Amino acid sequence: MDYIVELINFPGDRFEFEFDMLLQAKKYNIQVLEQPIPTIYIDGNSSSHFRIIRDSLAIYSRFLKFATSGFISFIIDIGLFYLVLFIIGNHILNSILIATIVSRVLSSVVNYSINHRVVFGHAGQKTFLKYGCLFVVQMFASGFFTNLLTTVFPVTNGQLMPTLAKVIVDFILFIISYQVQRDFIFKEVSHNV
Repeated sequence: MDYIVELINFPGDRFEFEFDMLLQAKKYNIQVLEQPIPTIYIDGNSSSHFRIIRDSLAIYSRFLKFATSGFISFIIDIGLFYLVLFIIGNHILNSILIATIVSRVLSSVVNYSINHRVVFGHAGQKTFLKYGCLFVVQMFASGFFTNLLTTVFPVTNGQLMPTLAKVIVDFILFIISYQVQRDFIFKEVSHNV
C-alpha cells in the first residue's frame, strides 16, 4: 500500500514517470512481470508524443547529472594531477601517488557535494562516511593502476604518460563508482509493502 501512496505523490510525467515508477518498484521490493504486447502503428504512429531528445534526457537525467558531475571532477582531478607532476616530477612511484592523493582529495570534495545535492538529491543516510570509504579505495586504486600502466605498457621513453594512464584508469573507476554510489552510498531507504 505504501507503494501506491508513493505513486500518487510521485513527481514527473510522461515517459520519465514510467521509467522512475519502475525504479521505485525495485525500491519497494515490488515484483515486476513483463507482459509482451504486440506493437501496432496506426497512421504511421502519428499519435505518439514521444520526443526523442527531450524525453530521453528526462529518462536518463540522473546518469547524465552523474556524468556531468564526474566530468567536472575529472577536469579538476586531471588538471591537479598534471600540475603536481609538473612541479615535483614524474619519475618515481611516490610522485604519481602524491599527485593522485592531492588531486583526488580536492576533486572528491567537489564530486561528493555535487552528487549528494544534485545527482542523488540528498538520498541515503550516512553518505559522507560511505563516500569516504569509496574515495580511499578509488584513490589508492587510481594511484596503483596508474603507476602499473606507466610501467607495463611503455609508449614513449619506456613509459606511458602518467596523465594518459590516469585517464584510462579513472574512466574504468568512474563506471564502477556510479554503480557503487547509486546502489550503496546514496541508496534511498528501502520500503517493504
